[in-house]
Amino acid sequence: MKKIHLLIFILPVITLFTSSFICAQSLPEKPAQIEVLFSPKDNCAQEIVSAIDNAKSYVYVAMYYFTSRPLAQAVIRAKDRDVEVRICLAGGKDPAYDKYSKSRYLIKNDVDVKVIEDSGIMHNKFCIIDDFITITGSYNWTVSADLENDENVLIINSEKIARIYKKQFEKFWNGTYINSCKYKDKDRLEKVPVATGVSLPVSADKGVSKGKYVASKNSNKFHKPNCKWAQRIKPENEVWFDSRKDATDKGYIACKVCRP
Repeated sequence: MKKIHLLIFILPVITLFTSSFICAQSLPEKPAQIEVLFSPKDNCAQEIVSAIDNAKSYVYVAMYYFTSRPLAQAVIRAKDRDVEVRICLAGGKDPAYDKYSKSRYLIKNDVDVKVIEDSGIMHNKFCIIDDFITITGSYNWTVSADLENDENVLIINSEKIARIYKKQFEKFWNGTYINSCKYKDKDRLEKVPVATGVSLPVSADKGVSKGKYVASKNSNKFHKPNCKWAQRIKPENEVWFDSRKDATDKGYIACKVCRP
């Protein structure tokens, strides 16, 4: 009789545990919560600053124009709280080099900034915070966007969406994103990638990148700055180039690893 009683006691426990496990595995992800703002009437900058001020782990930003002092100060405050802050800005002749850009201000305050060198334009405007908040829309982080332009901002609370944007940001940061494509057929509906992009660390002294490609005085190959071989070049041996032609005209050949 004792064995029967024990069995009767164990079976409900096993059933309860199994049911709980199945429920835990099948729980759907919470639906995204989205706040929609429109400038100039809504307080877009204020809402973005509030989100950054509540960051606990990281703040990643990919922004075409970044000239807003309150937003720059917010990311600096986050960095000072030991929150990881990374900023990607448009490069080339684009806003990272503009005299109003906050790139220099951010760098002077020890914020990590990289410039995205595209064949086109790095036209993104998004920010990911702590794996669950994504801020995106047409809104550049500028005074004009906040006070004058007709813009929109979406503040999305969703782990799934944050993961997607974070994955793309990491491609920008590591220089592994698709830089350009070409059409696959005459209908121009399908396309294939033809090149990856370049992300350059920004010079701490000038606030601009040193160049698009780098080589060593002791080698005949040139590389993307994020190439593993480029990382081994000592600063005193670096030779920088603004274009492939500039490098090849100087007698350097392209690295077969990073394919600049």
